[in-house]
Amino acid sequence: MGNQPVKPDKDAEEILLSRVDEACGEAADAIVEADAILFCTGAGWSADSGLAVYRDIAKVEAYAARDVDYRDLCVPRWLKEEPALFWGFWGLCFNDYRETKPHAGYGVVAGWRDAKFARSEAAKAIAARVAEQEALAAQAEEDDLAPEDEAWIDDGTLPGAFFHFTSNVDAHSYDHFAAGEIRECHGNTEVYQCGGRLYRDPDDGVEVVGNRPCCAAVWRAPKDLAPFRIDRATMLALDGPRAPLRDGATKPAADDPDAPADGDPDAPARIGATGGETRNYDAMLKHMPPATSDRSFEFEKNWPKCPFCGGPGRPAILMFDDGAWVDSSKQDRRYREWVLAVRWLATERGDAGPLKVVIVEVGAGGNVTTVRCESEHVFKGADNVETTLVRINPELPLNDGDPAALDKGRVRVLPVMSRGLAAVEKIDAALRARRPDLFARDEFEAIGGSDDDATVDGE
Repeated sequence: MGNQPVKPDKDAEEILLSRVDEACGEAADAIVEADAILFCTGAGWSADSGLAVYRDIAKVEAYAARDVDYRDLCVPRWLKEEPALFWGFWGLCFNDYRETKPHAGYGVVAGWRDAKFARSEAAKAIAARVAEQEALAAQAEEDDLAPEDEAWIDDGTLPGAFFHFTSNVDAHSYDHFAAGEIRECHGNTEVYQCGGRLYRDPDDGVEVVGNRPCCAAVWRAPKDLAPFRIDRATMLALDGPRAPLRDGATKPAADDPDAPADGDPDAPARIGATGGETRNYDAMLKHMPPATSDRSFEFEKNWPKCPFCGGPGRPAILMFDDGAWVDSSKQDRRYREWVLAVRWLATERGDAGPLKVVIVEVGAGGNVTTVRCESEHVFKGADNVETTLVRINPELPLNDGDPAALDKGRVRVLPVMSRGLAAVEKIDAALRARRPDLFARDEFEAIGGSDDDATVDGE
């Protein structure tokens, strides 16, 4: 996964904190000069919405009494060994994500995409290249999954000069970004898979749940799904009825006996006790295309079922010690095609100079370094590409890789020691001061709109 992140020492921290505003201005300059942008996020980005981060999510009495933490809980074996514990944890995570509104930073970054990276010549060239490569793949019948199993992944929008890479599993990106420009490297809790094939033992005829899924299909949780019912004293979710839901709401009804009581507003967010605002039901998952099949029956009870074999269902997310996760092959391929399209465009520039890519990475911590590694290496050493990595993190803003190797690979790391939303808002203010013309229009065309309406971003 790459080198482990290192915290800056006290002297370096003081310098980094003193130049946050300056660094945000430099980040704005990098975005203005960039031909393409990759927006990478980890748990720290979701924390600004009021969601819990790795170190705090499992800090509740019931888990302390069992001497388990997040690392212990986030494993698939509980689905077979103690499903009430499994669904107590993942059911409450699902409730938290559904109930909590994504913070304003998502809209800010979507504004950058629309103003600078959606309709430029680079955006049109990248989109055309991605479409060409996907057409070739379709002809070669390289799809691993049937289209109906993952129809929600792609809403028909081709990515331009913007892509979003995230390890967050809350699916909040779909409130602001198109499905076709999102890569969730750990999956999300809105999508489910088989948790183990259900079959009858040939010797005694007893139903047995296997260790492997019955198929590589995935399916959507219904948008109007009632919350999971969890006993907050034990953090267990017994099989049976789900919690009641108010019409047009995302929170449990006030008369739900399992609804949490108000806690300490200054305590860190944890499972079942998040901060932030209540999510708007109509805006929730706005850009996630509708499910192709009605799976309400499989979610009728507190323990979801697989619609194909009748065994247990589970969230299609990557857990620890998880060899059975069903990743989205199409989503992964779309991201890889976008990266290759950016690299291809760089080699087509001739004497126009290097293609400039800015990677804005927010809230990617050191417990699971997938995002940090991707940010530093995705365009490292790519022909005719110059990369500026804006690393926004209140604790770990420095580079992980060897500085000399990054420099040789034409990757410049710009550390911003700040929380994500605060830094993004500062960068946005600097961007608007530098290029107010980019934000002068009230509305922006999506990729795939009329060519007659398209404009080219000038420098």
